[in-house]
Amino acid sequence: MKKIILTCLASVLSLTAYADNPLYETGPGQDSSFVRFLNASSDKALIVNGAAKVSLDIKNESRVSRFYPVKAGEKLKASVQVGAAKTNVEVVAKPGEFITVTILNKGTALESVLVREAPTDFNAMRSSISLMNVDSSCAAASLTGGAKSATIFEGVKPATTQRRLVNPVALTVQANCGTDAAGAAVDMSQLQAGERYSIIVIPAKKGHQTFFVRDSTS
Repeated sequence: MKKIILTCLASVLSLTAYADNPLYETGPGQDSSFVRFLNASSDKALIVNGAAKVSLDIKNESRVSRFYPVKAGEKLKASVQVGAAKTNVEVVAKPGEFITVTILNKGTALESVLVREAPTDFNAMRSSISLMNVDSSCAAASLTGGAKSATIFEGVKPATTQRRLVNPVALTVQANCGTDAAGAAVDMSQLQAGERYSIIVIPAKKGHQTFFVRDSTS
């Protein structure tokens, strides 16, 4: 059942794949694992692994790379540069995991934070949305949305994520940190059946910032 879910997820995500070169090699005959990079710093980021390079901007969805299929259990390395600051990243993915490597400012240096997500049930008739909190100053993130501002997620701690299936409707959401709004409301427009989306809370110069991205992979 797990392999069926992963195969379905990979197939759906592949429909929105980017055209850049993969950062990592993949292995045949094993469960797929996926790694992507999120630039939550204050400037453009460059991720390098050998000859492969990925540039990430600081404007909403351009902060996030696609998910790269990787070999589960193998140590994956990359170097990250933001301005003059550099850091190295190492990650080992478990079979079936979706990992987001988040790059954040730490004074004049950089730090990387891993957000790990296990695969959830796939439903081609519904949309899958998650709330990811990568803001250490947001002790508990929540999300409301829809015509009645219903609670979709609550109690999402830093460096964690929650996911659920929803009906494929037009959706506007508001993320909160405790009782404070985490930036402006986010218009996700019309959700598509069978697609995965991530709503992400990151640090901002003043408070918090929230945006969303449609998950994609190679």
